[in-house]
Amino acid sequence: MVAWPALVHAQRVTLAWDPSPSPEVTTYRVYYGTNSRSYTFVTNSGLVLTQALVLPHSGRWFFAATAADAAGSESDFSNEVQWEAKPAKPVLHGETWVRLSPVIEHTTNEVDWTNFIGEASWLPATNRIELFATRRLLIEPVQRAIEP
Repeated sequence: MVAWPALVHAQRVTLAWDPSPSPEVTTYRVYYGTNSRSYTFVTNSGLVLTQALVLPHSGRWFFAATAADAAGSESDFSNEVQWEAKPAKPVLHGETWVRLSPVIEHTTNEVDWTNFIGEASWLPATNRIELFATRRLLIEPVQRAIEP
């Protein structure tokens, strides 16, 4: 039995495999998880040779399939395949807005700079000389909730 990713869109993957030569097979099971050969999830796909899965989160996923008969006897795992699920772009509802947050650099000695992302902030002075600089803006898409 062979399994491989055939189609991926966002967090959805479709797997396909070759049929088992055994005539006693009544179902195929697809195992998957984030650790190799240690699967968290299993699904029965009946006698079809493909299975679409929606992954609960992004990251690296591992997949294997087995064949089972009516008595519950199950084959060994197929070869394992893996897929790196990338985060999907956010879907915005309502009015689209952009939030700009300054990335502020701070130092007390002009050598060791620290960064933080801020909004309008009041910072206590700790030395006679403190330098602040805004060198870039963090731009994030956000959603403005529209109440009925």
